[in-house]
Amino acid sequence: MEKSVSAAEKKLKVRNNLHIHDDDLAFSILSKLPLKPLKRFGCVCKLWSLLFENAHFIKMLRTNFLSNSHSGSDHSGGDTFLLLDEDVPRHHAVLYLLPNERFENRIKLDLPPPFQEDANPYILSSVNINGIFCIGQDKHNGMVNTFRAVLWNPATTEFMVIPPSPDESVPPYRDPFFKFHGFGYDRDRDDYKVIRYMSFFHLTDEEEDVPDEDRSYDPILEIYSLKSNSWRILDVNIADFNYDRPWLGTGVYIDGVCHWWGNNDLYNSTGCLVSFDCCNEVLSTTPMLLDIDERCDFEIIERRLVVLNNSIALISNCLNATTFHISTLGELGVMESWIKLFVVGPIPSIECPIGVGKKGDICFKRENDELVWIDLSSQIIDEIGVKGDKYARMGIYKESLLSIGGINN
Repeated sequence: MEKSVSAAEKKLKVRNNLHIHDDDLAFSILSKLPLKPLKRFGCVCKLWSLLFENAHFIKMLRTNFLSNSHSGSDHSGGDTFLLLDEDVPRHHAVLYLLPNERFENRIKLDLPPPFQEDANPYILSSVNINGIFCIGQDKHNGMVNTFRAVLWNPATTEFMVIPPSPDESVPPYRDPFFKFHGFGYDRDRDDYKVIRYMSFFHLTDEEEDVPDEDRSYDPILEIYSLKSNSWRILDVNIADFNYDRPWLGTGVYIDGVCHWWGNNDLYNSTGCLVSFDCCNEVLSTTPMLLDIDERCDFEIIERRLVVLNNSIALISNCLNATTFHISTLGELGVMESWIKLFVVGPIPSIECPIGVGKKGDICFKRENDELVWIDLSSQIIDEIGVKGDKYARMGIYKESLLSIGGINN
């Protein structure tokens, strides 16, 4: 005899079928949170601790992350800038603004006089702060290099040459070599700062009247202050990492902090994010989780830092591979807060990332040197209409009439 079902039970069954599952509701809410608190909520329950192993949740998180990228403060009210090497034999760089991210509508900006005819200038930290660029350049004489830089406001055409550091004029028994440069803003003191890592080569000079115990070859971290118009050595514990060159896209700036990538092995498979707070002048590191699934046997892993939706993002790929892994950081100093959100590719002929435009798309260089946009959500490729080498750089420019010289006063 069949068990009779009461009207109340039928009504309850219908209501349950219409009810949104608690997990779906939680996923919908959690996927809209910033990355920092999202990682911390993993301790609430076992289900939440496995969020980032859930393909459905990751898909929701990616969608919300990309939808917010267009409204972030770093991508609103500005144009995309693109630094290109247009004269390959002489390596003469040209800076353009792309109002709609198409090259046919470009606006050319003349670089300040110190760099109009010189080779290989680059934009420190690939950033424009309050309308001001810091344009740098390294020149080599054998194993020794010299560094010079200017602060420049394209809207006012004003520029200021940063003076050399006293530590560049070292005794003959050692020669300086500059490995990293960063450009940032100290909002507490309304001051612009340039940070650089300087190491020294050992040179033998028997005639130099300096005892061996007084010959220091330890690397130093120097900082330039626009307000004082001077350099000084920072009293910080320098992390034991190799720092890549600034024109390779390994340094960025966001919210008062300069970041760059430091590696500690030959293949760049491990390493960390090195961060310098321009306000309190504290150096910190964030170790990197293994972010590449496939093995890179005897291959170097290439790393590039960009800013996505006001978050630090690391783009990694095996050398000569066409698949790129993009991980974002939720909280400085917390290794577990890295989240791998996107895998781009494999896309034939794609070589390396150049930067991020104001719409949140990433610009890549093809093997034929064509620059293209890649939409992270659809992975659709759209050509920019221009060629560039791997040293091309991209970021967001916001015009400002701020006077550089006025800061000193």
